[in-house]
Amino acid sequence: MATIYKIWMLRYVDVPEAIGRALEKESGRKKHIPVVAIAHGRSARTTLTPAGGGRYRLQFNATLRKAAHADVGDVVGVELRIDRASRALPVPLELQEALRNRPRERKVLQKMGPGSRRQVLLYLSMAKSPEVRRKRIARLLEVLLERALLGRSRSK
Repeated sequence: MATIYKIWMLRYVDVPEAIGRALEKESGRKKHIPVVAIAHGRSARTTLTPAGGGRYRLQFNATLRKAAHADVGDVVGVELRIDRASRALPVPLELQEALRNRPRERKVLQKMGPGSRRQVLLYLSMAKSPEVRRKRIARLLEVLLERALLGRSRSK
């Protein structure tokens, strides 16, 4: 059981220290632990984030709040399980095709951190029309090339 509190606009619950340590050990991760949080039969894929002093907090998102009929100040019970499913988004076929003859750009995309890569792929996936997808891919290729060239000049 944990009390919901608010930091800026987001709601959180603190994970009991013993549970945080057990999840850390089970996941093999020290900082951001991917979990499935379950409240009143509804689940949400989320990540435990460090709260300082070796402790963790869980963002208690809208899905969980609605399921628990709870908000700031309420005490809730949440079940946590390690999320072993991949969170990687597939690279759209149109982008794969565009990167086929662009090894520098492809390498930059592959080396992107998971968060940045996810944002790029979500941005492309939200384009509803083929024309908008083409424009977004063209712009992305420009950005990737720019990063490739900047990276090369910095290493000299």
